[in-house]
Amino acid sequence: MSEFKIPGMQLVHDNVVLRKYLTKNPRHGLVLALILIYLALESYYLFFRFHGHIQDLTLYHGIALKMLDGQMPFRDFRIEYPVFVLIPILLPGILSQLAGGSFESYVYWFVAQNLGLAVGIAWIIAQSDTTGKALPRFFVATLFFLPLFLFRFDPFPAILTALAVTNVSCRPFISGMSLMASVAAKLYSIVLMPVFGLYCLFNRDITKWIWLIAGCGCFCGAIAGCIAWAGMDAALDFMHYHLLRGIQIESLAGGILLLLEQTGLVELDVAHSFGAMHLVTPLSGPVLQCINIMTPLSFVLMASFLAWAFYKTASTSGSITFRQLNAAAAAQILLFILLNKVLSPQYLIWLLPLVPFCRFRASLIFAVTLMLTILIFPGHYYSLISKQLLMVVILNIRNALLIWLFIELVSEIASAYVTQSVSGRPTPSA
Repeated sequence: MSEFKIPGMQLVHDNVVLRKYLTKNPRHGLVLALILIYLALESYYLFFRFHGHIQDLTLYHGIALKMLDGQMPFRDFRIEYPVFVLIPILLPGILSQLAGGSFESYVYWFVAQNLGLAVGIAWIIAQSDTTGKALPRFFVATLFFLPLFLFRFDPFPAILTALAVTNVSCRPFISGMSLMASVAAKLYSIVLMPVFGLYCLFNRDITKWIWLIAGCGCFCGAIAGCIAWAGMDAALDFMHYHLLRGIQIESLAGGILLLLEQTGLVELDVAHSFGAMHLVTPLSGPVLQCINIMTPLSFVLMASFLAWAFYKTASTSGSITFRQLNAAAAAQILLFILLNKVLSPQYLIWLLPLVPFCRFRASLIFAVTLMLTILIFPGHYYSLISKQLLMVVILNIRNALLIWLFIELVSEIASAYVTQSVSGRPTPSA
């Protein structure tokens, strides 16, 4: 029986093998049926729920048109994003001018750009995928998340984050530049700085730490020079914009409040502000204060845990493995997502290059999380805004899966030092 081999998977033209696999355990058939149903729903959302993306794409298109007319962002007009995100917003605008500059041509080039970024992320993953499992997992996760992946600029900071994580051990200067580029495109990756610092510290490699800092400094100097030259005096206003936001409906805190509202314990309304849906409730102030206290405390505890785990690994095997570093980066980003008062669905794109390297259980949890996220948006977002019980429950299940995923990542980090043979790329000690 001939086989067609792809890294991490096998396809056979003889359907006897498939029938044997499905009849061996009825759950296999049920899982396959659920996946096929989801893919059918996803196809419907992809082609017939495009209106859910129009607000964001219109905003991107408007920014690109203003820049092509000679206006300078952060000087002539304000935007709510960091400065480096102008690249994935402007590039489709330049290419769309070839077709008259219409909104439809802009969307076409935007989608083509994100497909190209997906290929780029896949190439980066393939360079470190020694087991052959991470690449197929990435393709599956991206397929499940296409209705969001194609229409947001988040694949751009995600590929920069992937470059930073995969190069920290071998090309620390490139890693530092990629990390700062990712921060300049979407602020979330700033939480990776303590991860990289602890990695270099416990790997006892001061040279890599110096090159990493040099890369960060070079990019920061270059971007600061460009901002000053262009007169972008309001380049940091996006941070003030975020501080003014309330509790977004899909956040961890938002899901809990919606669930409490269903039981009659809390009264709340849903209001549109800052381009998203936020919850308005008398508890908003105390909840936001709680988030402000928990966030720095949680990151201090996480840094302490990473220091302990890295120290144990370095003491046992002499060096920190790529797989442990990757899991630490994924856990740190996920912690940022969970603690944030805003949890937009596209934030999960940030984890796409990292989770495929983790254990199968983590990848499975992540895949189900992506599927539920698509069911919420663009699937049935109006039902969530209307506070219908089913969607409130699905939202809280999705958020609970994110917490479970975080626990799995923490477990993988902690257990790495007792594992004698780790699937991943080892890094040499100093």
